[in-house]
Amino acid sequence: MAKLLKYLSIGFLFYSFSSLAQVDETEQKILDSIAVKKNEKVLLEEQRDLNFQKFFFQALQQKAIGNYDKALEALELCQNIRKDDLAVIFEFSKNYFAQEKFIEAIAFAKKALEKKPQDVYLLEHLKDVYVRQKDYKKALDLQLEIVVLKPQNQADLIILYIRNNRIEDARKVLVDLEKNGLLSESLAPFKESLFPGRNSREAENKMPKQIERQTLEELKVSYTSKKTFPLLKEILSQELKESQFLELEKHSKEGLDLFPAQPLVYLMHGKALNKLKKYSEAVPILKSGLDYVIDENSLEAEFYEELSLSYKGMRKNNESGKYYKMALEKRQKRS
Repeated sequence: MAKLLKYLSIGFLFYSFSSLAQVDETEQKILDSIAVKKNEKVLLEEQRDLNFQKFFFQALQQKAIGNYDKALEALELCQNIRKDDLAVIFEFSKNYFAQEKFIEAIAFAKKALEKKPQDVYLLEHLKDVYVRQKDYKKALDLQLEIVVLKPQNQADLIILYIRNNRIEDARKVLVDLEKNGLLSESLAPFKESLFPGRNSREAENKMPKQIERQTLEELKVSYTSKKTFPLLKEILSQELKESQFLELEKHSKEGLDLFPAQPLVYLMHGKALNKLKKYSEAVPILKSGLDYVIDENSLEAEFYEELSLSYKGMRKNNESGKYYKMALEKRQKRS
């Protein structure tokens, strides 16, 4: 009997240990399965992130070379991965804007602003869309918002007040900027038009004559110490005449930073880029410069002619023809 009990005890213990071992083995399998699933999820998420980065980079690349449709396709792939990504929404708007699809550009810009309502870059972008669309009222409303967030951007109000025929408001801003020493030389033409006869035209007319008598090298030496618009204008003009397109590109690009409200600088930079066959780079420069042309049909026609050449170089004949026709219409209405 004692031996039987002993064997039963041993058997029970063996059964218990084997059962426990089976439980442990089952638990381990469950844990291993969970770990595998977690790893799969992490790997899947990492792959999604890599795909997003790849497609987003493709979108930026395609936009940079003017392939806006392909850029939009890449952005759609990004959107499939991250539906409400702010950067993707903003890029959609930029690409539609570049194609002059203003309704779509505005819709995406507004969607981006819903996510980040006080973002100056988004506000400035939407303002630029309205300006290009010639909806100056909405552009002005946005610029007033921008000035609250970024007071140093008051200069842009002058142009938009003029576009909205609010001349007194434009004068007030200009006077305030001048009092505070913030009136840049690029705004001098607006000062002339808003306050005719206020400056001594005689003194200003002498300067260009002195400049015209200088050689290109002399002009460049003068410009290094005194970066004035009349000097730059003559340098760009001579570089264009002498077919020095690399120098023209360099100096006009520098001029965009110094005189951002001077349409002639944008035109010269666009001409340089076209001559260097950088057609896709010329298009946004020329379109930006058009925003600063006010009631000058001949100058506006030159911009359209250059845009026509840019699109012709990009083999976009429909766009080229459109701008060529616009240039002809402006030539018939000479200022």
